[in-house]
Amino acid sequence: MRIGTWNVEYAAGADKNAKRMEIIRANPADIWVLTETHDDLDLSPTHIAVHSHQRPTGRPGARWVSIWTSFEVLYRIDVVDPERTVAAMLHTPLGPMVVYGTVLPWHSDRGKHDEAVEVPYWSEHHREIRRQATEWSELRDRHKDALMCVAGDLNMTIGGPHYYGTKLGRSLLAEAMDANRLTCVTSTDRLPPGALRYPPIDHILLSDNYATKTEVASAWEGIQRGMRLSDHSGLVVAISA
Repeated sequence: MRIGTWNVEYAAGADKNAKRMEIIRANPADIWVLTETHDDLDLSPTHIAVHSHQRPTGRPGARWVSIWTSFEVLYRIDVVDPERTVAAMLHTPLGPMVVYGTVLPWHSDRGKHDEAVEVPYWSEHHREIRRQATEWSELRDRHKDALMCVAGDLNMTIGGPHYYGTKLGRSLLAEAMDANRLTCVTSTDRLPPGALRYPPIDHILLSDNYATKTEVASAWEGIQRGMRLSDHSGLVVAISA
């Protein structure tokens, strides 16, 4: 079983989307959590989508997150912020799995604050980690027999030397993972040597009991042969039964 995540920079450009699809098909995954995505990047007929609400970027069809899966979608799960996050219960070979896709705020993200309000750098990131951690706990309590996967653009490096994010953000995320028995299976130390020029800021968190059964199967840069497909790298992990 394979899970992938990639921030596709709102999937602009037909030629670029053809190349994005070429990469996605060359790195197959049963579940994709695409972030900063767009309805133009369509993984059907091999996968079906559970989308977050549209994001008003000026280009209809833009979304923070889409979950694309080749597995049966048992049902969509309500989330507190259906624009920034999306969740679904999937029927997988490992059993029922809650998949929660997200984009955590970047350093200068103001969230939904009024322009007159001062929003210090990284403050929205820290606030949103705390908020989502509470939601993850509620989902675990409601779905005790399900595995859990949190994936998407977490806007921080995890493990290895510092590259992007804050010490507080990483500490808050570590606490959230511990509280919800999750492990980051895409941390820097898990990447194949030389796989990426810089550590990823997009990640996949899985239930602890599958941490030792999971490895990074592939990773790729956002720029391919001089064509910018994204300002983020992408990853796929493989889980053994």
